[in-house]
Amino acid sequence: MCFLPKATSVSSRRRHPLLKLRSPPAPLAVLDLAQPGEREAQELVRRLSTGRGASWHVLGMGRDGSALLCVVRWRRPQDAAAPYSLAEVSLTEPALCWRSYPSAEAARQEMDRRCAPVNRAGGAP
Repeated sequence: MCFLPKATSVSSRRRHPLLKLRSPPAPLAVLDLAQPGEREAQELVRRLSTGRGASWHVLGMGRDGSALLCVVRWRRPQDAAAPYSLAEVSLTEPALCWRSYPSAEAARQEMDRRCAPVNRAGGAP
């Protein structure tokens, strides 16, 4: 009797056909890394969200003019009742501030409100 090792990849016949048709995901926020402030903001978010000493887990991003908005879940929250925040990273100067929220959905709604396009009359839609 011959025992062959199991296949390590999925047969192309078993792959779901829609996986091949999906377009790449839209970017969460577009930064110009040639600009020093935007490059520094990207590096700060990367440092705070990766590695062993990560402070937060990024759940969503958006851009509001000269600020990068990040919905985050703190890894070690100071306030257990509000472990989520909307962090605002300035793209023009070294500045970071945040506001805590009780749920990721509440933080995401505030980010969506701030990132909403302004209509021609000058108000938010």
